[in-house]
Amino acid sequence: MPLSTPSTPVRSSLDSPGGHARALAFRVFLGLLYAQLALALIPSWNDGTYYDYGFLVPILVPYFFLIRWRETGPDAAQLDRSLRRLARSLPFTLLLLISILFIGLMRLTQGADSGWRTPLYLHAFAVLSLTAGLLFFIQGRTVWHYWACAVIVLLAVPLPSGIEKTLIQNLTLGVLEFALFVNRMLGLPLERSGETIFANGIPLQVSDGCSGIRSFQSGVFAGFVLGEFLRLSAFSRILLFASGLGFAFLMNGCRVIYLVRHAVSHPDANLQKVHDITGYVTLSLTFVLIAGAGWLFARIEARLHAGAGPSPRPERESTAL
Repeated sequence: MPLSTPSTPVRSSLDSPGGHARALAFRVFLGLLYAQLALALIPSWNDGTYYDYGFLVPILVPYFFLIRWRETGPDAAQLDRSLRRLARSLPFTLLLLISILFIGLMRLTQGADSGWRTPLYLHAFAVLSLTAGLLFFIQGRTVWHYWACAVIVLLAVPLPSGIEKTLIQNLTLGVLEFALFVNRMLGLPLERSGETIFANGIPLQVSDGCSGIRSFQSGVFAGFVLGEFLRLSAFSRILLFASGLGFAFLMNGCRVIYLVRHAVSHPDANLQKVHDITGYVTLSLTFVLIAGAGWLFARIEARLHAGAGPSPRPERESTAL
């Protein structure tokens, strides 16, 4: 009768100290890669004009990335095998060195002029390209599942100055014409000269602060983030995006209409204080309307899916990151 020998448990590559070190190095590398990008963008977020929502990006991007990773990322053993291949890959090593040198050059440029936006975009595209190459090597074509994380990162980068200036001018003109039309329909005689509205001889300057660019930028960001959070379909995300733009313009138009009527009714009032308060109110209402639209689209999609019957989804083993 053959004697049975005690079985020795097979250890996966990730159970070894080297496997844990490689996985930890992968996490640390991604963290440092995006931390230095955030440091480059902080001056733009911190100036208090149009991009202060960027401070939410370092929280939202890891959150959405981890959700997508658990759905499509490799398991622990596959991750370790891919990282070992990466460590021995000469082309990827060269790509990594070139990317690090380029990012370092962009950081030096930003240190000299943090408001120059071209290096910020080059920096962001370099980080996203390196990340895409790394993830493609690890998990193949499923890398496209992380597209929403890339878009959120790009939304945190200030628009090029020329595009931003054109956008502000068009928004200012649209809000000005909307406020003139509504107030005239309500019986208030108004005259216009350039970006100035004259109400009973009182000049009211409609400048960049009344353009609604902050509501526009924040509405775009909020609509996209909410669409990803609710995992809406592409069609619903487009509708939510368009709704966000419409809500931002409508709320800011109503704000200018109110400011004009308030200036006429209270000529001695501190209009700057009212301007700031109404700005916060309209921005909050824009967010509430976008959230309501997102909730409505999610409910509609849930009912449509319930009517079509459940679609079985394959079970996946938990992935490690």
